[in-house]
Amino acid sequence: MNAKESPYIHWRTISFGDTDAAGIVYTTRYTDYCMDASEFWFREYLDCDWYEININQGMGTPVVHMELDFTASLVGSDKLAVVVRVAKIGRSTVTLEYEGLRKKSDNNDLVPVFTAKFIHCFYSKELDSAIPIPKKQFTLLKEYTVGQKS
Repeated sequence: MNAKESPYIHWRTISFGDTDAAGIVYTTRYTDYCMDASEFWFREYLDCDWYEININQGMGTPVVHMELDFTASLVGSDKLAVVVRVAKIGRSTVTLEYEGLRKKSDNNDLVPVFTAKFIHCFYSKELDSAIPIPKKQFTLLKEYTVGQKS
């Protein structure tokens, strides 16, 4: 069993530059928040560093589908937790579900902000096509799903 905490929670503070003139986070930044959480999760939990595999191994894990639903807004200085869960493991794909939670400033309550689903596909540049999830990453994915809480 992977000794790392599951599900993984990626914390960040919302910066002023992420907000519009009304002080609310730009819509497109939510996909960036999910991608940031994904990149760290792939590196730390699947031993799959995106820079390394792309530049030196000729493969990647591009997003082939995404969905995003909003339940509340974010503003500058909010603390955001992005929870990463594995929803499905396919032959060449892994479906990740994200839950964005805002930590209220006056207490430690977490308020739901968004939910998202991204499907990442393991891809070979040389073959220019999807490839089966490598054995090591497949094993780590299975371990993570066993440890994640619902």
